[in-house]
Amino acid sequence: MGRIEEVWNADRLIGDFGMKLLEAREGYARVSAKVEERFLNAHNIGHGVLLFAVADVAFALSVISVEYAVGVQYSMNVVRAAMPGDEVIGESRIFHKGRQQMVCELTVTDGSGRVLARGQATALPVSRSAYVEKQPEGKSG
Repeated sequence: MGRIEEVWNADRLIGDFGMKLLEAREGYARVSAKVEERFLNAHNIGHGVLLFAVADVAFALSVISVEYAVGVQYSMNVVRAAMPGDEVIGESRIFHKGRQQMVCELTVTDGSGRVLARGQATALPVSRSAYVEKQPEGKSG
């Protein structure tokens, strides 16, 4: 099993949020989720955590497609609200890959392509053994 499939199948948040894998290749990934009623905040719009979640999962897949790594820094600006029933799409693209860090640009759009949020995230490479050793009991990579 490849690293992308490994993460996709092992990450419980992906299933809890009903995410769909739209595309994943070396250094790039796109995932989506629907703004269901359970994801609405007190203002009756999509909760910011849903926008962050699709961006974070895309980030994880884009980075893991290159090497095992963990996210250590995130910055995201939400510029528009996600509305009930919308599909939100998180996209991540590596724009810097060094020996000690990878930096990705993150974009979240709605189903029509309208930008909802933009940001960036940084990941640090880790060894495969460090990754596997940190998995909860009964899980392995």
